Amino acid sequence: MNRRKTISILGCGWLGLPLASDLVKNDYRVKGSTTHIAKLSTIRSLGIQPFLVNLDPEYKGEGHFMDSEILLINLPPRNRSEDPDYHEKQLRNLLRQVSKSPIDKVVFISSTSVYPNNGKEVSEGDASMNATSRAGISLLAMEEIFRSDSNLKSTIIRFGGLYGPDRNPARFFSGTNEIPGGENPVNMIHLDDAIGVIKEVIENDYWNYTFNACSPKHPSKITFYNQAAIDSGLNPPRFVMNTTPHKIVSSDFLIETTGYHFSH
Repeated sequence: MNRRKTISILGCGWLGLPLASDLVKNDYRVKGSTTHIAKLSTIRSLGIQPFLVNLDPEYKGEGHFMDSEILLINLPPRNRSEDPDYHEKQLRNLLRQVSKSPIDKVVFISSTSVYPNNGKEVSEGDASMNATSRAGISLLAMEEIFRSDSNLKSTIIRFGGLYGPDRNPARFFSGTNEIPGGENPVNMIHLDDAIGVIKEVIENDYWNYTFNACSPKHPSKITFYNQAAIDSGLNPPRFVMNTTPHKIVSSDFLIETTGYHFSH
């Protein structure tokens, strides 16, 4: 099937770049942004049309980056103590640009940090301004910027902890001792599945949804990280066998709605 949809990916980093490359191989026209001039040649070499785009917090973009059907926003929040609303301002300025463009569909990459560590299983409806951390409250507000625009079809994907190439979980705690929460369940998603879930949304038009995306299996921290260390030939970390504030993020709605099968 010749899709030939045009997709702009804001943020060609650890997730965005391999996603863009995969979409190109699947016959999409892909535009990818970076804030670094030196990275333009790498993006171009993968068959992606490269653009310099900055949000500081005003939108500063070159060329026709916004001339697409779909925009994927993969913009990791960065703490700025002098302006705690900085990331929200970035997104509001971005929305103004989107409103002047042909884009009518948005995928917003969010995080499971919107849920409270209540020791329970949480699903998409459990995120609440009254029940999350300050960072989670801020992220919920950012999700709403695009979801509340009636001119856009927006899907929110809340990823668990991302791992994969160049993010080897064995290195997170390698050789560390007395790490609390060894019995806590993990909420992780491999890069392959992160890309797979995004493609599932785009290819099959799952718009105006909010999805949790992390593996349906939740081994304990000690089990997950020790196995990762063994697989990598590294010294396993030492955990305290107790529980600390945590949650179990359910991806049941994603699986039931789309039929997606996790590889990892």
